[in-house]
Amino acid sequence: MALEYLYNKIKNTLRKIDMKIEKAKYSYIEKLPTKLEYFNGGLYDAVYEASCKWPHNVALEYFESQVTYKELIKKINKVAAALKAIGAEKGENITVCMPNTPEAIYTFYAINEIGAVANMVHPLSSEKEIEDYLNQAESRIILCIDISYRKVEAIVKNTKVEQIIVVSATRSMDFLVRAIYKITKGRKNHINKSQHVITWDKFLSKASKFIGNPHARVNSDDTAVIMYSGGTTGKPKGIMLSNLNFNAQALGAKYLVPELFKPEHSFMAFLPNFHAFGLGCCIHMPLYFGARSFLIPQFNPKKFKKYILRYKVSILVGVPSVFDYLTKIKFGKKDLKHVKFVVSGGDMISMTNKEKINEFLKAHGSRAIIENGYGLTEASGGFIFSPRSVAENPDGIGYPIPDNEVIVVDLKTGKEAKDGDDGEIVVRGLSVMKGYLNKPKETERAFVKVNGKKYLKTGDIGYKDETGLFHFRSRLKRMIISNGYNIYPANIEDVTLKCKLVSACAVVGKEDSLRGEKVVVFAILEKDAHERTARKELANIYKKYLAKYEIPREIRFIDELPKTKLAKVDFKALENY
Repeated sequence: MALEYLYNKIKNTLRKIDMKIEKAKYSYIEKLPTKLEYFNGGLYDAVYEASCKWPHNVALEYFESQVTYKELIKKINKVAAALKAIGAEKGENITVCMPNTPEAIYTFYAINEIGAVANMVHPLSSEKEIEDYLNQAESRIILCIDISYRKVEAIVKNTKVEQIIVVSATRSMDFLVRAIYKITKGRKNHINKSQHVITWDKFLSKASKFIGNPHARVNSDDTAVIMYSGGTTGKPKGIMLSNLNFNAQALGAKYLVPELFKPEHSFMAFLPNFHAFGLGCCIHMPLYFGARSFLIPQFNPKKFKKYILRYKVSILVGVPSVFDYLTKIKFGKKDLKHVKFVVSGGDMISMTNKEKINEFLKAHGSRAIIENGYGLTEASGGFIFSPRSVAENPDGIGYPIPDNEVIVVDLKTGKEAKDGDDGEIVVRGLSVMKGYLNKPKETERAFVKVNGKKYLKTGDIGYKDETGLFHFRSRLKRMIISNGYNIYPANIEDVTLKCKLVSACAVVGKEDSLRGEKVVVFAILEKDAHERTARKELANIYKKYLAKYEIPREIRFIDELPKTKLAKVDFKALENY
């Protein structure tokens, strides 16, 4: 009797384990509730609620300084009062031209608290770009990092800006760290202080002059953030994203990948706050769930190892080039055991690189495998995530987060494509932007009607398989048409990386009088590898893995791939190389 009981106990335990494995593999949709209750309010309100649940958890860490959730709310409230004291109004666009520093985070949420809109601008943008972004948003107030002050000062007369608040990246550093930073990297940034140009401390001192509560009631659908597209096709446009866009994304990602967002986790925030992926996944999501965000103002490859080991980061979120760099760092066998999850987004990553990164993580003590996030700024940064069960699928990018409907549209007919057939990925739902700022015609062109419903066009080619999993093929603009054949650069890049003599590569199409376009590979060789040997090996690999029409017509070996400001490969530059 005792043996039978024990036998049944073991059998039932194994059965439950087996059911969990099968459900994780194939039935993710069944695990999700049919209707999610989304946070009704602003981004600040969501973080305030998190502070009530986890007041003593560390919310932000910046070098040696820590800020708890309770302290975070107090600091945000003070900035909100200071904004009201200098005349900030509900509904206006206030510009934040900052890297990832505590002041940038306080100001971002304070802007939301008073019911204004955060106009997020890259601090390394040119003078003319900053001028354009300020004018598109009609900003009266700008917070900028001191190294960008000269550019702002040079163009401010061409804008509506009335108040410039300047802050140094060292402002919230620990005293000793700040002293070392100033000695080693400090630079003199002379600020012409005046009534219209004030330092951060002077700005904060104005908070005491505001009487009342700075908090304004905001709706979920109110615009919270303006971000700018990369501008690869013409002039960059301001993308209006709502409170619900970011709050729904956080909750949706939690349900799709529940193990990722827990209060005990820590995120390294080196992806910038002026990028939807960085703001959404590295700052707002952790703060939404009571986790810790380590703020890194500028990604420094030489200090990457130090940050990972010192801060014991459990979740790494980055672009493919960052993880490729990770594999080149020397770590001890157990140095990465605290890394629980690795999420790649912002650009596609080849299966060859995935395998290389996964092997590297395993060899250094981490059980993590690289998982995908997929999206675009117009859809709040990400609307598809890959559960661990599909992370090893070669080109699988995952499933849509709840309340986002994703379909694939046939490029020729404009109708919904059949499962397995390629087409443009389009999306509708809670992740989708409100539109482009003051550009109704461009907004209209960004959408397409299918089956009577309006979908946002992603400009990406992919397909959906019979299980509902979405797969990525190529950027629509990157697709190469040669002799009438559709050629996907991502596939050729993956095949190229099968050559052990190649460390990195990028594929573009170049104009060709005979074929329309020809396939050109730009490759970086491993140390001590020879071009001649590499060409021979690549010729054999291409012959084995590619169709005849896909085989590159030209291979160019270069020392480094050009990158955009967001550390993505600059394909435009390669096309003109």
